[in-house]
Amino acid sequence: MTELSVVVLTYRSSAYVGKCLAALEKAVVGLDAEVVVVDNASDDGTAETVRALAPWTRVVARDTNDGFARGCHAGADLASGDYLLFVNPDAEVSPETPRALIDCVRGGSKIGIVGGRCLTETGETDPRSWWGRPTPWSLFCFATGLSTVFPGRPRFDPESPRPWSGSPDEVRRVPIVTGGMMLVERRAWDELGGFDKSFFMYAEDADLCLRAAAAGYRPSVTAAATFVHPAGMSSSSLRKQVLLFAGKVTLVRRHFPPLLRGLGVLSLKAGVLLRALAGRWMSSPGADRQGRPTTKAEDWRGLWQARGQWTRGWDGV
Repeated sequence: MTELSVVVLTYRSSAYVGKCLAALEKAVVGLDAEVVVVDNASDDGTAETVRALAPWTRVVARDTNDGFARGCHAGADLASGDYLLFVNPDAEVSPETPRALIDCVRGGSKIGIVGGRCLTETGETDPRSWWGRPTPWSLFCFATGLSTVFPGRPRFDPESPRPWSGSPDEVRRVPIVTGGMMLVERRAWDELGGFDKSFFMYAEDADLCLRAAAAGYRPSVTAAATFVHPAGMSSSSLRKQVLLFAGKVTLVRRHFPPLLRGLGVLSLKAGVLLRALAGRWMSSPGADRQGRPTTKAEDWRGLWQARGQWTRGWDGV
């Protein structure tokens, strides 16, 4: 087996995957590593672009787009590494990142899953490296608008990530590591069954981390591993929100106590309706603090109108 297998899942990514691959080529120098690029039936020549730009990768051109989780499984099934590093095609890892991630897992007690420190394109720290666990209280704060009125406040916006300490060696245990760049030990991947294939896109990373924690693993992030990730390049605003909320509903139904699942979904619906009715007041620029992009008022209205598409979660889509 190799030490590290990098899996990049692409879909209509020809315009930007080159930067991702160029960064990875530098990052795997000196490592016993392989890079597997899985393309989910792109119609923009992504697979051909990858072959031309990075002939050193292994390209898997699939004939169907059946979602992020299944595409990642297709790559993991072919990979031979002791560690699986999932990297989004619009992310650029720094040269020291793979080794820092592996060292973090090896240096901790049953970490299993580790992520890094997300950076903006200007080099500033972006908080979207990890997220808090959804709870009945966090959804109550969303339903009542508290998480928007007080963005980043631990009491009223508990799912929002907390700022890094500033230490380049900081390692922090977190509830949810972002799937934009996530390293998973092969033994943990196999034990947990990898990403839940019923998730098409969004929240599969949260589900995996929550299941890992329940199994005794300690998902973490390390500041020593950095990556640039301009999130959302593959989704329009409203479409992305529909997908995100389908994932949120599925998380509630998977991880909330049975008696609270219906209340959790109702809280999500109430929060969307509140923002749809409140318009610009609930879409204020302050909502983008903590790395949460501002959703336009018309998208909240569109999301409410499209609630039949997401209120049943991925199981109902």
